[in-house]
Amino acid sequence: MNKSLMVAMAALCAFASGCSTLTGEGTGQNLSIMTYTTDNKDLTGAQCELKNDEGTWTAVTPATVMVRRSNKDLMVKCTKSGLSDARANVVSKTKGNMFGNIIFGGGIGAIIDHNNGSAYEYPSVLKLIMGQDSNIKEGSQ
Repeated sequence: MNKSLMVAMAALCAFASGCSTLTGEGTGQNLSIMTYTTDNKDLTGAQCELKNDEGTWTAVTPATVMVRRSNKDLMVKCTKSGLSDARANVVSKTKGNMFGNIIFGGGIGAIIDHNNGSAYEYPSVLKLIMGQDSNIKEGSQ
């Protein structure tokens, strides 16, 4: 089989399997972050740092921040003067189309999406309570 035919077949398989890179879902994800007091009242103005192996981002709550996707969890720390810090471990989840890449695409799309992070996602809404440590995963809030 010639090289150009193999490349064309690989591209077709990756596209047909829903490769995140090709379907435009990309490597970034918008997350909404909100902070609350221990008695569950909205708290504005907390300084938050979000960090994973792909970078570090900052926001002042309430906020929407775009982070880079990764297979590693996202660590979040929010601070506000006079209050104890809020910390969260935000669990990275493999998206469903990753399995389609493996089954239908021969793994090429899966390798690409794994390497650039687009095969993974975080919960889109992060609710942190000042003074508490939490583990946030899809469906936990």
